[in-house]
Amino acid sequence: YNIQAYPTTVIFNGSSVHEYEGHHSADGILEFIEDLVNPAVISLDPSSFSEKVKGRAEDQAWVVDFYAPWCGPCQALMPEWRRMSRLLSGQVLVGSVDCQLYQSLCQSQNVRAYPEIRLYSSNTKPDRYMSYNGWHRDAHSLRAWVLRSLPSVSVDLTPQSFRSQVLLGQDHWVLDFYAPWCGPCQHFAPEFEILARILKGKVRAGKIDCQAHQHTCQSAGISSYPTVRFYPYLGTRRHEHSGEYINSRDASTIADTVRQRLHHLLPQPQNKPKV
Repeated sequence: YNIQAYPTTVIFNGSSVHEYEGHHSADGILEFIEDLVNPAVISLDPSSFSEKVKGRAEDQAWVVDFYAPWCGPCQALMPEWRRMSRLLSGQVLVGSVDCQLYQSLCQSQNVRAYPEIRLYSSNTKPDRYMSYNGWHRDAHSLRAWVLRSLPSVSVDLTPQSFRSQVLLGQDHWVLDFYAPWCGPCQHFAPEFEILARILKGKVRAGKIDCQAHQHTCQSAGISSYPTVRFYPYLGTRRHEHSGEYINSRDASTIADTVRQRLHHLLPQPQNKPKV
């Protein structure tokens, strides 16, 4: 099996053999196996890079890791890169390019050091990208950078827009009541943006700064931060307290809860009596 260094971990999947790349830890190897079964990151070659990344749709965004297998920092990044992809819940496409295997592609893209992390945003020219220059390469820091760099889907609400758009409007809303100084709120912010992207087109997402708009939050009965509330439109004017509390800080869980609630709100087909 051409083992040249120790420890080397090899995964045998039927007739396929996969060498583990990354730090040797139980969690890292388990995630590697999970990724073999259900890949979170798309491996790009020159053809698919041109087709998928450069030829991306206007509303698509890609974040790509250009790496070399022999590079220590690249190996350390790999499990975090897979974890970040899962945290993004498919709202941003995640790819990787092996620059040892596709040296000419990386040279043509002016990749000079590894790992090179680039974000190819939506609604921009095909070749335009933004490079990551942060110190931290953990999944949560990378996801936060990606979401900060893209146009926000959630909107900031004032007391006036809360009243006119949420209470008097005709859209379904999910709201994040937060305070800027609150650590859990800062941690939840990228998760809420993922939620906004998951529900886009069905439910609008808004944020209310309870330090700046303390009276509005008090009137809504907010006593802790962050608080997530769902304001479904039921055909009549809503009240501050009418928001339904959702006890979760996970985007997928909140989205499932909202979808279930909307399903119950829809009129169910009636079985006509037989004549």
